[in-house]
Amino acid sequence: MDEEQESEDTAVRHLKKHIDSLGPEVHAIHLSQHGELISVSTKPEDDRTVCVYYPPLQDVQSPKHVNAVIRSDLLELDRFGPNVDLVSYLPNGDAIEPKKAAFKYYFLLQFLHTFWHEMNVWMRLPAHPHIVPFDRLVLDELRGCVVGFTSLYIPGGTLSENKPRVFKLEWLRQLTSVADDLNFKYIDGIGYGEDRNDVKGVIFTLYEIITRDTHFRDVRHSEQNPADVQGLEEWVQHPDVKLDQPVSEYRAVLNDWVDKRRTGRQISHYKEASEYIEWPEFPQPPPEDWDAKDRDGNIVGTQSHVILSHQRFNEKKKGNAILEWERPAQTKLKVGDRLLANGQLVPRD
Repeated sequence: MDEEQESEDTAVRHLKKHIDSLGPEVHAIHLSQHGELISVSTKPEDDRTVCVYYPPLQDVQSPKHVNAVIRSDLLELDRFGPNVDLVSYLPNGDAIEPKKAAFKYYFLLQFLHTFWHEMNVWMRLPAHPHIVPFDRLVLDELRGCVVGFTSLYIPGGTLSENKPRVFKLEWLRQLTSVADDLNFKYIDGIGYGEDRNDVKGVIFTLYEIITRDTHFRDVRHSEQNPADVQGLEEWVQHPDVKLDQPVSEYRAVLNDWVDKRRTGRQISHYKEASEYIEWPEFPQPPPEDWDAKDRDGNIVGTQSHVILSHQRFNEKKKGNAILEWERPAQTKLKVGDRLLANGQLVPRD
């Protein structure tokens, strides 16, 4: 953009106004300080797309019961949000109805380790009445590397989508039961620090369900204090929220659970969990040799580093195969178009 911006939020807001009109070949755009589109670039050297590393299936060490599916065998049905899609498996000969699943994946480096943690925990959890089952690992079409996973799709929508639905007191008890099982039976803390622990999350979640007031979490996790909502004399039930018990009953159940969690047995190491789960560290690729240069750009030696991402422009220059994630914008899909998870349209009959 013309003139340096204090925050990238301004640039992102302006980009959203133009994104649907830009073709897939556009790598960079130039905007005025008011957000008007001045020019676009299709030069390959302006491509800042990063290709992240995906581990081979054999390095993932998945449980024997976990099956895999190729990404190109997933049919996109909807896009739930960033890195999460609703898909169905392409039918085989004996399938009566396509099976629906939620497809989670990553293509940005900053999500790699979070994804690895979530995938490994989920696929190793035993069957649980209140946890959606893990379904399959998703492999790319190039090398058979793990790029994502699917879980079974449970229809009905979320509480925010299905607002007329009654939020039952029993559901709060189920939520606290799941939180206890995850922390005391399977994994201590589920990989989050004190700022994002499950007790804190349950307190805010219940308050927001009942009141639809989310402003207490409009700050960083480290600044979110559950005492701010627990200490309120009254939780004002939103007029559109339906409960099957008085608000006081929900708060009583919550406060009793919070007290037990804070004064009860604490786990200091994951192996103290009764049925603790273990999984391997992320399997890194072999180190690569890189030229070491001095301040003047002169090559002074060679260094070896583990590289988890490469610039797509450089990979294409080397002639390496690239795993693409671009898909047509939903606004540009025509009635009857069917799109695979790899971005390819299914040929019409």
